[in-house]
Amino acid sequence: MNQWSIRRKRIILSIVLIFLIVVVGLPLYFFLHQKPTCFDQRRNGDESGVDCGGSCSLICPAESLPVISKGDPRLIRVSDKTFVTLINLENPNVYGMINRAEYTIKYFNASSSVPIKTILGKTFVPKSSTFAIFEGPYVFEDAIPTRATFAWSEDTLVWQKDERVTPDLAIENITLSGATTSARLDARLLNKSLSAVSNIELVAVVSDPSGNVVTAGKTFVDSIDPGAFTPLVFVWNSGFVNPTNVAEIFLRILPDRSFIK
Repeated sequence: MNQWSIRRKRIILSIVLIFLIVVVGLPLYFFLHQKPTCFDQRRNGDESGVDCGGSCSLICPAESLPVISKGDPRLIRVSDKTFVTLINLENPNVYGMINRAEYTIKYFNASSSVPIKTILGKTFVPKSSTFAIFEGPYVFEDAIPTRATFAWSEDTLVWQKDERVTPDLAIENITLSGATTSARLDARLLNKSLSAVSNIELVAVVSDPSGNVVTAGKTFVDSIDPGAFTPLVFVWNSGFVNPTNVAEIFLRILPDRSFIK
């Protein structure tokens, strides 16, 4: 076989190989080596877990701190058989939020270890904040509750990054007035942000000088324009026995109206 025949075969073989690489190899490579995403059920890219951490929106469970419950749920008697419940909570995660966290509240009376009522609820956990869950009012016809327990549904605690700027809202001019038959808390909500803010939940808590919760209430502000303020009013049927009560208002911006009850 002469040199030209050998050279021609090599050229043909090279052309065939180049064709196979371009037509078959490259598509196959891109098909089998997809770019890492946060939804491919694999730990790849800059993730620190499977589809979490790094540049993914989900935060890995090992990288989040638990929500802190500040004491047991407070049972507040509204009337003879009607109660509301207050749970004080703190989220220490600077950039971590939970869009929908489910929980269970169980109510017990003094003589039974079996709950006389069970409430299933859901809430929004905002990043880096102290907030309150307010449940009720609930009427207890057959037995009067003496204590309550609160527990998260752990499988619903899906942490997500929230790197948005928190709107600048301020609560000012908190004033308590308590007559013998009724009590009232007045304040105002000021929006210092450059844009309107919607779906604002406000929970007022009144405590005596020793820190014991006397009463609580909840209200909502649908929307507040930038630079505007709106009055806040909480009214209770019974008066304040102690004239030196202290009031605090917990503020939370909800993602949508589905959390408003």
